[in-house]
Amino acid sequence: MRRRLRASAPGFAAPVVGFVLGLVLVLTYPDRTAPLWLLWAPLALALSTASGALFVYGLRRWVDLIALHPVRVSDVAAPVVAAEAVGVLGINVPFFLSGAAHANSRNSVLLTFALLAGFPAGGVMYGIRQVASSTPLCRTAGGKLALLVGLRRLLQRLLAAVGSLVALVTLQASALLALERSMNTPFGHRPPQFVLIFGAVGSLLVAQGYVPGWTALQREGHRLCDELFPMGSLDEASAILSTAEGRQKLEQVLGVDRSMITDMQTGLIILAPLVASAAAVLLPH
Repeated sequence: MRRRLRASAPGFAAPVVGFVLGLVLVLTYPDRTAPLWLLWAPLALALSTASGALFVYGLRRWVDLIALHPVRVSDVAAPVVAAEAVGVLGINVPFFLSGAAHANSRNSVLLTFALLAGFPAGGVMYGIRQVASSTPLCRTAGGKLALLVGLRRLLQRLLAAVGSLVALVTLQASALLALERSMNTPFGHRPPQFVLIFGAVGSLLVAQGYVPGWTALQREGHRLCDELFPMGSLDEASAILSTAEGRQKLEQVLGVDRSMITDMQTGLIILAPLVASAAAVLLPH
C-alpha cells in the first residue's frame, strides 16, 4: 500500500502544481471584471493542469518504452533539449515583440510550462526512433513484429496526448487575444491571425518528435514485410497473389500502409483546423 501511494504521488502532484500555477496567473490578472476574462481563465487553468498531467503521462510512457526495449536517457536528451529550446523561442519571442507586458508574462509562463511538461513525452518519441533504428531489433520475426506494433501504438498514444495540448495552447492564446482586444491593450491590436503562430509552432514541435519515430517504424516495417513475404523470386501467379495477400495483411497490422499525413491528422487534432484557418486567412477573398 505504501509503495502504491509513493508511486501515485508524482501523478497527483504534477497536475496540482499546474493547477496552482494557472490559478495564480488568472487571479493576478489586472482586470478580472472584464467579461472575456471568464472565457480566458478556464482555458488557462485547463492548459496548466493538462500540462502537469502530460508530464506524468510522458513519464509513464517512458516506463512502457523501456519495458519494450532498453533505452538510456542520454540517448534522447540532446534532441529533446534542442527542440524545447526552439519551442520556447518560437512561441515566446513573437509575444514579447507584440507589447502588453502583463499579457506577455502570463502567456509566456503558461506556454513555457507546457513545453517543459512535454519533455518526457518528447523523450519517449525520440526513444521510439532510437529503438526502431537499432540493429538487430529481435532475434525472431515474431518478436520483431510484436515490438514494432507496440512501438507504433505507443507513438500514436503520445501523438494524441501532445496534440490535445497543442489545441489547448491555441485556444488559450485565442481567448487571451480576445480579452486583450476588449481591453484595448497593445497586444489586443494584433490581428486575429496572430494566434496561428502558436498553433503552427506547436504542431511543428510535435512533428519534430513524431516524424523521426514514424519514419523509423515505417522503414523497419517494410523491411520485415520483405523478409517474411519476398516477392522478387516468385513467378507463378498463384504464389504471387498468395504472397501479396499475406504481405498486405502484415502491412495493415504494422500500419505501414498508412501515410504520415493520415496518422498525424488522426492524432494531432489541431492540424486540420489550423490548415483550414490559415487558408481562410491567407487566401484572397
